[in-house]
Amino acid sequence: MSLFGMLCDVYDNCKSEILEKSENKSMLFPVSHLTAIAQIDVFLNSKGDFVRAEPIPKENGSTLIPVTEDSASRSSGISPMPLCDKLCYVAGDYDEYFKPDKSMESYYAAYIEQLRLWAEAPETPEDVKVIYRYLKKGSLMKDLTRDEKKEIVKTEGDFVRFTVVPDREDENVKGVWEKKEIIESFISYYQSKLDCIGIDYITGQETELAGKLPAKIRNSGDKAKLISSNDTSGFTYRGRFIDASQAVGIGYLSGQKAHNALRWLIANQGYQNDTESIVCFSDGKSDVPHPCRFTLGSKEEAQGSDTRESYARQVNMAIAGFRKKLRTDDTDKVTITSVNATNNSQIEKKQNDEDLVAIVSVDTADGALQGRLAVNYYSEMPKDDFLDNLEKWQLECAWMLTYPKLEKGIFFRGIAAPLPKDIILAAYGTEQNGMLALDGKVLKKNIDRIMPCITQRKKMPKDIMRILVINAGEPQRYSKYNANKILEIACAVIRKCRFDDGKKGDCMSLNYNLGRSYLFGCLLAVFNKIEESALFSKENRDENEKRITNAKKFWSMFVRKPAKTSIELQERVNPYMDRLSRASQNFYSEILEKIFGRLGGDAFNNDSLDELYLLGYYHQYAELRKWKKEEKENGEADE
Repeated sequence: MSLFGMLCDVYDNCKSEILEKSENKSMLFPVSHLTAIAQIDVFLNSKGDFVRAEPIPKENGSTLIPVTEDSASRSSGISPMPLCDKLCYVAGDYDEYFKPDKSMESYYAAYIEQLRLWAEAPETPEDVKVIYRYLKKGSLMKDLTRDEKKEIVKTEGDFVRFTVVPDREDENVKGVWEKKEIIESFISYYQSKLDCIGIDYITGQETELAGKLPAKIRNSGDKAKLISSNDTSGFTYRGRFIDASQAVGIGYLSGQKAHNALRWLIANQGYQNDTESIVCFSDGKSDVPHPCRFTLGSKEEAQGSDTRESYARQVNMAIAGFRKKLRTDDTDKVTITSVNATNNSQIEKKQNDEDLVAIVSVDTADGALQGRLAVNYYSEMPKDDFLDNLEKWQLECAWMLTYPKLEKGIFFRGIAAPLPKDIILAAYGTEQNGMLALDGKVLKKNIDRIMPCITQRKKMPKDIMRILVINAGEPQRYSKYNANKILEIACAVIRKCRFDDGKKGDCMSLNYNLGRSYLFGCLLAVFNKIEESALFSKENRDENEKRITNAKKFWSMFVRKPAKTSIELQERVNPYMDRLSRASQNFYSEILEKIFGRLGGDAFNNDSLDELYLLGYYHQYAELRKWKKEEKENGEADE
């Protein structure tokens, strides 16, 4: 199925969401409608007489308006909206108050003629006829400025909407933008005016074709289009076609459905990666977890995941919940009518039994809000396959991560898979004001590289792992929190790369059987912890707060020449060892003896270390912190 076919299915399956408003969710637009921010509300009576006008507060200005193909994408020229529009279109006396230019009359003339055709069409609602009867008088500006004490008109570009007051006082007063009969009337009327007939490449039907497809996909100010053609001069379609419809034909109704659905999905469940919008959706009514955001729902939930077993159970339960939720929509099948090319008879085609999940990324080449909107990434797969892939990523890239709480200086830790954005910031970001920051273009380009690793089981790019290993090996470049964050993310990515390479062996906890580099990493952690225990004891913590341990100073040299640097570090650490309690000295000596014993023979050499040394460092350091905590709880802390 194509992207547009999937989006049309979403629109058909979610028709109950059309015109539904809520504080936390955007509205799904009906066909041939968009929203605009109105500044003036004009009230009329049923006879077409002016009653009053009121300025609209900015927070209440969003107004659903009918649009034509031309007016929906207008940037210059004369393209009036069918009903509600700016003052220069709806006010017949506009030039008398603003621009003494007779050319402005053409704006009003085009608007009022378009409105007349709709008002005189069969079965047009009475409110449309009332608005037409009033506006053809050409006295709107005069009425708006009649009361000099009330400043209704703020600027000459104010947008106007209309409310027809019912004759009976007990009737509810509703604006024309809220009445379903007006919305349905325009949809039916406008489709009847379309006269370009051809094959719709989405449904395969012969139907009315769209001449221009909508913009405003990523946000209300977005002028970029997914499909457009303007090569009517110069190369003229490079000599391949006479007109644009020969290249591709998009049905008006299909194009409207697809664009409205994509706009709605991006607004409600899209991930904004700078100017790029990434959305993950199913062809049913249920939401699906977003690959760029999903980490067991929230960081608070991950706090309790202090073991691999509990984390795996949480992942399995979360994925099972999505499976159950998605399967509830399996009965909502969509029937698609297509044309049989041999006998032109219509046949009914049902959806496959296996419903789909799609991931799409859209952005412009230069990150602007105009021009062409490209589909940078698109993938669709059965829902079960998508959830299997997401579960695999969550389990294979999991690590013990540290998150800051809302309160300053308070953290909590839990097992989780790092988010793609955090991986890229840790790899390519620079520290600015205590935070890792990165240029938006670099960020979105590299997030696009990680997306297939989550959704399609592609291998993690090794260059990202290598730069993470380099950054984690230079902790002095970062604050304590960021250095620890980079180390944790680097370990998670290393673990994922090991799974990608088919390497077995437990690397989530301390394991001296993982090889030479791992053992040297453990040795570095012990040297670092011994010095920290002496420098940052309760008595002299404030005095040595900004001191850097020898292990961190010699870190990069240790990675290049581990045997030589280990001997030098041990000599530098011995004076700090003497400051510790007898119990601590014995404890650290036993660990050092155990590690050196395993590094005996040919393993103790100056060959540079691979990325596994970071896992050894992390695990050994975590075990030492755990021992120190237990020692203090038992009342045996160092003096």
